[in-house]
Amino acid sequence: MKPYYEDEWVTLYHGDAFDAMQGFERESFAHCITDPPYILQAGSSSQKGSKSGGWADMMNASHWYAAWYQIVSGLIPHSGSIWTFGNWRSLPVMQRAAIDAGITAASCLVWDKDWIGPAGPQQLRSQHEICLVLARDGFIQPDRSQGDVLRVKVGSHKPTGHPAEKPVRLLRRVIELSGARPGQTILDPFCGSGTTSVAAKELGIRSVAIEAEERWCEVAAKRLSADVLDFGGAA
Repeated sequence: MKPYYEDEWVTLYHGDAFDAMQGFERESFAHCITDPPYILQAGSSSQKGSKSGGWADMMNASHWYAAWYQIVSGLIPHSGSIWTFGNWRSLPVMQRAAIDAGITAASCLVWDKDWIGPAGPQQLRSQHEICLVLARDGFIQPDRSQGDVLRVKVGSHKPTGHPAEKPVRLLRRVIELSGARPGQTILDPFCGSGTTSVAAKELGIRSVAIEAEERWCEVAAKRLSADVLDFGGAA
């Protein structure tokens, strides 16, 4: 697959993540840090009268997660890890997928947004998201002083227009917690507007990113090619 954008720090591919990852060599990446679609085909699980939905519908989504977990597990070494962003609805899906993929769900990082978002009439207003940490057997958390809650402030404004924005500062810290270091390469198979690669570049770490929608590839390429361009963070 031909890169959509490439420089000394990042290689960005436009296409299906499964197709792109088939072309990578085993243990090509130190770690994987990504923000995938949270629940695929599981929105009906909240609709009480739906013929679809429920637990079985949610677990159908886990097959998709398990499939790419298995691929990525072969692309990282014994000391590698996979950091997958999600929310409270997608957490059981990802945990089931980890079991099916044969990789350990080692920890769950809570991102405290320091901002309270909207909610339905039966819901508490959300102010957090999660990041499930999957670990190969040889992975060691490099910062033993870090708790499982990170407070990184974000608001309702989405500078790049991506619906799932993440602050660059958040991704920088996650990359640090993975133990990735200069000279290594990390993988983001669902890169959105490229924040993981932006954060990696700031830390002097190479990245390979994949995005299925060309409009976000264009945004990511513009961000990554700019010498100084601070959007404030996006997915």
